[in-house]
Amino acid sequence: MLEANAPKAVVDLVERFERNLEAYRSEAYNETRLRREFIDPFFGALGWDIDNRSGAAEAYKDVIHEDSIKIGGATKAPDYCFRIGGTRKFFVEAKKPAVNVKQESASAFGRRIQDHLVTLVRRMLALSPPLADAKSPPAKTRIERQIQATDAAIDRLVFELYGLSEEEMRIAGGETNPWTPV
Repeated sequence: MLEANAPKAVVDLVERFERNLEAYRSEAYNETRLRREFIDPFFGALGWDIDNRSGAAEAYKDVIHEDSIKIGGATKAPDYCFRIGGTRKFFVEAKKPAVNVKQESASAFGRRIQDHLVTLVRRMLALSPPLADAKSPPAKTRIERQIQATDAAIDRLVFELYGLSEEEMRIAGGETNPWTPV
């Protein structure tokens, strides 16, 4: 049961969502529709100027959509950045209702990284036979460089996936590996 003091617009949104839950949880209902039909009106009902209707200067907007932020050396873009007086207060990352964020093993961000990792691993596997068949030293060197570049790209993605700090990346990258025998 909804709180008696919830804004009517919020109560209406919740009731509409509950009435059509099956349709909203289908794969066809995407994140953009969720944001436009529910999340934007929800925060608007709570008093946030989602669309900058007040005409605030960029530095003082209530909400920045897909604001760029640095986290652990990586740049992220959460769907919403909520600010007061230009100061970030909290972020919201939306997912379509078909995504069960508690049970999914990877977020949409993680899924993109995983897809890229699969591509890189396939590239690495595809480079092994040509390396073995390389006849000339320049051809072998070229393939070895491709393998090294692919390996470095895989490392960067794994570091990003696990949100490693710069120091952790340096250690894992082998520059200061505490597990290497002295």
